[in-house]
Amino acid sequence: MLKFRIPSALALIAFFALAIWGIYKPYLFWLLPLWACVLVFAASMEMLNMTKTKGIYKAWTVIAAQLVLLGGYFFFRYPNFQRIKVVLGFIALLVFTATFLIPLVKNSFEGALQSVSASFLTLLYIPVPFAMLLGVALIGFSCSKLDGRWFLPYFVAVVKSADIGAYFVGTLFARSPLGSHKFVPEISPNKSIEGIVGGVCLSLAVGILGSLYLPSVSEAMLLLGSRITESASVGRILGAAVISLILCLLSIVGDLVESIWKRDCGLKDSASYVPGMGGILDVADSLILAAPFMYAITLTLSRF
Repeated sequence: MLKFRIPSALALIAFFALAIWGIYKPYLFWLLPLWACVLVFAASMEMLNMTKTKGIYKAWTVIAAQLVLLGGYFFFRYPNFQRIKVVLGFIALLVFTATFLIPLVKNSFEGALQSVSASFLTLLYIPVPFAMLLGVALIGFSCSKLDGRWFLPYFVAVVKSADIGAYFVGTLFARSPLGSHKFVPEISPNKSIEGIVGGVCLSLAVGILGSLYLPSVSEAMLLLGSRITESASVGRILGAAVISLILCLLSIVGDLVESIWKRDCGLKDSASYVPGMGGILDVADSLILAAPFMYAITLTLSRF
């Protein structure tokens, strides 16, 4: 498994880094929304397949997910262009209303409640958090003090460090004479208490180190630290630790939520797009519930 995970992770990191680097480049800015659209399309298909949503419900939900994501992108990309908000309001109204009207268009009411519910869950669970991640990356368009090319990788690194730490520490204890203590075996058989502790520790370490040494992030966290304690340096470390802990806990909850859904559907992985990791949802589940908090923190830092 590990021999597939490492190349897959490196490939994802390479695509992610290129898209982030090109945000403010006039000839590469399109990479980020394109990459986000591909991920949202794949994740939406996985979610709809998991819920056994078919036909016009599936087609509309995939299209609507792209509209929601692109709407979020333009909202964050052009924060001072007021007409964008009006257009996005109409798009939101269209998506909301059209989803309810699908049974009338289809002229069939069999399974309507289940299908409409699955469509709304997909739209809320996938494109909205991804749009918030774009909001973190594009924060520089509304606040020149912050550079999203550092903030989004920083938050993603903190969240994914929880996964990495949990995997390696959990595996180490499972193979040792001490053994491991299962966390919620009925939901996620491979999760252990030792793994969670390892994930929290690594996430805290990455969060604190990033707040000390990453450009833009360091300066913003220093300002945050000055609001927490009289010593800005101490406050920066304390603030980074609290933020990292919350992100880590949200990532664990996000992972467990998707595990519950997969168990309910009788699936081990959401798909097999990423060798060694499963589907896009299997990779992004820890980010999805953490995304609103990432954006909220970035927005808060931009006010300082």
